[in-house]
Amino acid sequence: MRSSSSPSISPPATVNDLKQRIIACLNRLSDRDTLSLAAAELDSIALNLSPETFSLFINCLQSTDSSSKSPVRKHCVSLLSVLSRSHGDSLAPHLSKMVSTVLRRLRDPDSSVRAACAAASVDMTTSITRPPFATLFGPMIETLVHDCDPNAQIGAAVCLAAAVDAADEPDVEQLQKALPKIGKLLKSEGFKAKPELLVAIGSVIGAVGGRNTDKAVLDWLLPNVSEFLSSDDWRARKAAAEAMARVAIAEEEFAPLFKKTFVGILESRRFDKVKLVRETMNRTLGLWKQLEGDSTEVSESSSSSKPNSSSSSATLGKKSNTLKGKDRNTKQEDDLNITKDVEQEAAESKEKRTENHLALGANRVLFQAKPKPSKVKDNGSNKSQVVPSTDEEIPEASSSSQAKNTVELSLIRNQITQIEEQQSSLLDLFQRFMESSQNGMQSLERRVRGLETSLSVISTDLIVTRTITQNGNHKRIGYLQN
Repeated sequence: MRSSSSPSISPPATVNDLKQRIIACLNRLSDRDTLSLAAAELDSIALNLSPETFSLFINCLQSTDSSSKSPVRKHCVSLLSVLSRSHGDSLAPHLSKMVSTVLRRLRDPDSSVRAACAAASVDMTTSITRPPFATLFGPMIETLVHDCDPNAQIGAAVCLAAAVDAADEPDVEQLQKALPKIGKLLKSEGFKAKPELLVAIGSVIGAVGGRNTDKAVLDWLLPNVSEFLSSDDWRARKAAAEAMARVAIAEEEFAPLFKKTFVGILESRRFDKVKLVRETMNRTLGLWKQLEGDSTEVSESSSSSKPNSSSSSATLGKKSNTLKGKDRNTKQEDDLNITKDVEQEAAESKEKRTENHLALGANRVLFQAKPKPSKVKDNGSNKSQVVPSTDEEIPEASSSSQAKNTVELSLIRNQITQIEEQQSSLLDLFQRFMESSQNGMQSLERRVRGLETSLSVISTDLIVTRTITQNGNHKRIGYLQN
């Protein structure tokens, strides 16, 4: 096996030596100490490959699997970018194999590997231009539609959006056919990568560039996209706003037909709590407001456009008459609205006065004032004259106010009953807490007594043992002295 620590060494003479060198470098990518040197050597090998060794190099990259470490998996995908940038259309016969290598890495749980897949898709799209765009676009669509793995869905959507945005001349017909297919995934519960899918849909709409002649597609696609403007996921809200911006820019013919509806929706979502989403919403709202007119204006302009000047003047006269009629109608409607407002205000003031009277009667019934005693006026003789109090007598409440007072009193009684029940439950809870506290204190006292008893027994045993030991030592010393 031949290896080199410097990337400037000439390539090996035989195919076997090249294969062994590539495998050795891939193994060294797993070690952090040799990662940079191995990556530089692999880049050098990729730059100096001949067309006969392209297949061997790609096969070695495909041999790595999910058991390899993350740097190995990531750099294997990055090498496809190096190949594409350095060799270009010479890799056209091997493009399908390179695409399959990228698709295998879409399931990778590491987001950096999926980002490398997106970068490789961009480089393959921009550098390898001889094969048709469907060679790269078709497998990604199939993976996006049929793969149930969430990581694969995310990776396929990101790669698709990146490839479509990077393509100089994408296949518009294929994109138009694929738009309904990927748009249906927005309603699929099994598809989890909704934010990334919205970005891909926006890229496809932008790539079509207003050449979408089927208005029915936008009729069902745009409402589905606008639903994500109120999603709980802020990434979905941002992606939906970006897709709506792409529609406003690309679909110059059909976008004004939806202006009135979506301007209102964007107005309601312009104060998002996330700053990035808020900025995107406001930018998208500005683009939609710049569109020329709404659906009614577009229909009027299309129906009133005539080739000759006489018909245009006639239509202008009709429009002026209709405007005058509208002005008269608006004036009459304003007068009617004013009279309705006056009548409504009068009715509201009358209702307020009746409510105040009812409340006053209720207060008088609930809190009746004590009648003042009558004054006895002495006329100088034994006769006395009773003079009634000058205070006004309290009027009796009407039957409706009495019924209302009865209802209020019953509500007050119910509230008082609830308060009493809550107080009793709180007292019961407090009593149980006190009982449990007392039980805990008693158990703690018993444990303390047990510990004291144990300590006294242990101390007694120690004293006895020490006494016995001392007596034994004295006897032994006396025996030795004798």
